Amino acid sequence: METPTVDDEEILANIDGRMHGPMDRFIKKHFGSFQYVHQDGILKIEPAGRPSSLCATPLATPSPDDFLRWFSNYLSDECDGARGAWHIQGSNASAGSQGPEDDARLLLLIPATPASQTVMRWDDVQVVGQFYRNDGVSYRDGLVELSRSAYHVFASQPTRLFLHGFYIRRSLIEFWVFDRSGLYCSEVFDIQRDFDQFLSLVLSYQRMTDRQLGKGDIIETDEGGNYITFGSSSMTSLGKLYLECPPIASRGGLSGNGTTCYRARKVGSNQWSYAVKFKWRWVRKRPEEELLKLANKKRVWGAVSLDYYKEIETTSDLRQGLRWGTHRKFLDYAAKRRDNNLQQHKGHRDGFAQYTEDTDDYMQNRVLTCIVTSPAGRPLHTFQSLSELLRVFHDAIKCHRSLYHDAEILHQDISAGNIIILDDEDDGSPKGILIDLDAAIQLADREGAEPSIIGTRLFIAIGVMNGEEHTYRHDLESFLYVFLWTIITNHAESLPETSRLRHWDNGTWTELATRKSIDMTQSRFEEILKEFSPEYTALKPLARNLRQLVFSVRGGILWTGTDDSPGGIAALYDSFMKAFEVAGVASHGKA
Repeated sequence: METPTVDDEEILANIDGRMHGPMDRFIKKHFGSFQYVHQDGILKIEPAGRPSSLCATPLATPSPDDFLRWFSNYLSDECDGARGAWHIQGSNASAGSQGPEDDARLLLLIPATPASQTVMRWDDVQVVGQFYRNDGVSYRDGLVELSRSAYHVFASQPTRLFLHGFYIRRSLIEFWVFDRSGLYCSEVFDIQRDFDQFLSLVLSYQRMTDRQLGKGDIIETDEGGNYITFGSSSMTSLGKLYLECPPIASRGGLSGNGTTCYRARKVGSNQWSYAVKFKWRWVRKRPEEELLKLANKKRVWGAVSLDYYKEIETTSDLRQGLRWGTHRKFLDYAAKRRDNNLQQHKGHRDGFAQYTEDTDDYMQNRVLTCIVTSPAGRPLHTFQSLSELLRVFHDAIKCHRSLYHDAEILHQDISAGNIIILDDEDDGSPKGILIDLDAAIQLADREGAEPSIIGTRLFIAIGVMNGEEHTYRHDLESFLYVFLWTIITNHAESLPETSRLRHWDNGTWTELATRKSIDMTQSRFEEILKEFSPEYTALKPLARNLRQLVFSVRGGILWTGTDDSPGGIAALYDSFMKAFEVAGVASHGKA
C-alpha cells in the first residue's frame, strides 16, 4: 500500500482543537441499528431490514499480549453476512507467528484485497484502527497515528462523507468518527470487562451499508470509467460527465475544505472540457457560486463559466442526534506529567477527556458542494515552451486585473494550482487564467473585517503574514513567488530538496515572513536565481524586474505596503504585464 508522506505536526495541527468527546449517544447513533443476542456460544447479529448473521464466539477474552493474534485468527474468518476483510499492518502477530507486537494498524478493506495482491489500496479502506499493547506511546501520539490512517483514506476517497475508526490502548478502547468538521469519540470502555460489547461493535463494521460506513455515492463507475450524473435542472443539461483520474488538484488533511478537482468530459467526447470541484465549504463563508456569477455578469476577462452548482451534504446533518459543546484540544506540554501519571494506572478508564481540555471554539458546520465550470485547462507545470509560460503569466495577471477592476473581487489565493493553461487556438483568447474563488472576497466586504491570513502558505505575501489587510499588491507579490516556484520545479510538482523556497513552507507566520523578507533582499534573491537551471537563464532579468516592481527599500528595509491610489494600481499592473510581454518577445521560440 503506497503511503504518502505526512508528518506528525501537520496532522496534529489539523485535528487539535477540532475534537469532540466523549459522546454519550455515539454508540446508539452509529451502531443502534444492530441488535445482538448471545446464546450457546453463538453471537446473533440482526441488522435492521436484513437477515441475521451468525458468528461463533471465542471461548476466552484475549489479553493485550494475545490481542493481535486473536484478531487475525478470529476476525479473518468469514462470518455469515460479513463484507470485506481485516488487514494488520506493522505487526508480526498473524496466525502462527511468535511473540506479541507492541503496536499495529488495523484496516477493514471492502472489497477484500485478494491474497495474491501484495499492494493494498487506501481506496478500499472503510474502517481504520490503531492498537498499542503497552504504555510506550503517549495518548496524543497514538491518536495522531490513528488520524494518519484517516488522512490517507480521505486523500484517496475525496468524496467520502465520514470514516469510522477505533483506538485501543492495552485493553481500553474508544470508537471514533472522522469528518470534515473534525473528529469525535465514544466513551472509553475495557475490552476485558465488556468483551461482548466490543466484539459486537467490531463485527458490526463488516455488516454496515456503504452509507453507514460513510461512503459517498456521488461518483459511480462503469465500463467508461468514473462518472457523475446530473438530475434534471434548469441550470444544466450536462447529463453525465466522465472524470479524468487522478484529480488535477487535491488538498490533503482531515478537517477543512478537502477540495478536490477533476477534469471531465461529456459522453462520446474526447475533450476534457469541464472542471468538476468538490469542496466542504464552511457554511458561514460566501459560496464561490455567487462570486463566479458576479464575475460572469461583469464580463471579467478570462473568467470561467459556471455550468452547475449543488450543495449535497452537511456535517451537522451527518452528526444529527449528538449533543455538542466546545471543541477540545490536547493538554500542553506543561501537563505532560499528568499524561504520564494517567498512563501508569493500567485498568483505569482514562480516555480522551483526561488528555484534553475545552476550547472556546464550536464546530464549524461544513457543506459538501459540487461545482462544474468550463473551460478546463492544463496544470501550470505542463507548459511546453518559455514563450507559452510567459504568455500564461501575462494573461493570468490580466485576468486578475479584470476581476479586481470590473467585478471588484480580490482573488487572495494566487498559487501554482490556481493558474491553468488553455489550449484555445484563437490568439485573442486567454492562454492562462485564474481559477478557484474559494478564498476571494468582494472589496466592499473588507470594510470592518479583521485582517486574516488567507492563501497557499508557500506563496503568501510578506505583508499578509505580518497581519496587513490583503490587497491587490499582495496578490502580485504572490505571482512573483509562483513564477520562481515554476522555474525552479522545472515541470515537476514539488520543489527540489535543496531549494531555499522549501523554507517558506514550514514554521510560524512570523518566521515565514522573516525568511521571505531576507530572501527578497538583493543578495539573497541572487542566491535563489542560482537555482534556475541553464535553460531558464534568460528569465533571470525578468525575475529581477518583478522583484524590483513589488519591493522598494525604505529606511533600509523592504517596504511591503500598498499604493492603493488609482494611478498606483494602474501603474503596477501595467508594469507587471509589460515585463512579461518584453520577456516573451525576447524568449520567443525557446523550449
